[in-house]
Amino acid sequence: LPLRVNHGGVMPIIFAQSLMLFPGVFFGWLNGVMHANNRDPGFFTRAVEFLNVEFGRGAFIYVITEVAMIYFFAYFWTTVQFQPKEMANQLRDYGSFIPGLRPGRRTADYLEKVMFRITYVGAAFLCLIAIVPTVISVAMNIPIQITAFLGGTGLLIVVSVALDMVQRIEANLLMRNYGGFLGGDGRKGKRIKGRQY
Repeated sequence: LPLRVNHGGVMPIIFAQSLMLFPGVFFGWLNGVMHANNRDPGFFTRAVEFLNVEFGRGAFIYVITEVAMIYFFAYFWTTVQFQPKEMANQLRDYGSFIPGLRPGRRTADYLEKVMFRITYVGAAFLCLIAIVPTVISVAMNIPIQITAFLGGTGLLIVVSVALDMVQRIEANLLMRNYGGFLGGDGRKGKRIKGRQY
């Protein structure tokens, strides 16, 4: 069965990190506006200062929120991309089945349950890849630009693009060498007057 551990690829990390920019920018702007007005530091001003610090990259609330968003987007992306009913119908049409399950709705429910569990592990893997550069940056006092550059997100993108490219090349090579339904000699193109086009 084509059930991948990391079905969403790098998309959950990209979505989560893109959305995590907004709170930091918003609270930074709000903090600057409040300090520019030289207001008396009341509860609201202190709350904005606290949120500005905590939504800075590497802060505890930032990390927890990013992990929650990665999990959310991993499940969201898997729900959008993975179609258990369609896969169950394909298994039934090909004459395949999962031992102990009837083809159809029960197979689709089983596939959905298994994919839900697999996505949990895949999302944990994505969280680890996304959070390790931040933790290393804070723990070792290394600039976040260096740890993010050497981090796993870019590597995950490169590997997934390379795997996709290899799959496409293999598919093209398979189609190029396919002899056709009736064609016996495997040559490409029409034969016209002894030439191959």
